[in-house]
Amino acid sequence: MTQNEIKQVIEIDASPEVVFSAISDAQELIQWFPDAAILEPKVGGQFKLSFLKDSKNSRMKLDMDFINEGKVLEIIQNKKLVHTWKWQAFSDFAETIVTWELEQVDNKTRLTLTHTGFTGKEQGPASLEEHNKGWSFFLNGLISYCEK
Repeated sequence: MTQNEIKQVIEIDASPEVVFSAISDAQELIQWFPDAAILEPKVGGQFKLSFLKDSKNSRMKLDMDFINEGKVLEIIQNKKLVHTWKWQAFSDFAETIVTWELEQVDNKTRLTLTHTGFTGKEQGPASLEEHNKGWSFFLNGLISYCEK
């Protein structure tokens, strides 16, 4: 891990197939992550997450809509998903890259999430620190979703 990247590792009591579906299927994503999602599971496919201020979802309270757009860069069924990450609301936020890597360990899945490309100059909700907190929060939601 470098100064301008996030790396979090979790273990989920579910198969890689279950976890991969939860991170790569738009209908499953909205069960634990954003309010709305588009994810075309192919290289070059569209990636869009919407976190809405007026959401009926009680996972978080927001003072504005947060729309994140990107493209799928790599996808390996049940093993890896890589996509770009760019916030619409923050024009000075560089396009970053999120990598989800899955590994079966015994009867569980070890998920390593790496978010790279931060400049170190991001402020407020776009900062590395806020992203790190956000990933911790949502990865806990992913664990709960996959283990239910």
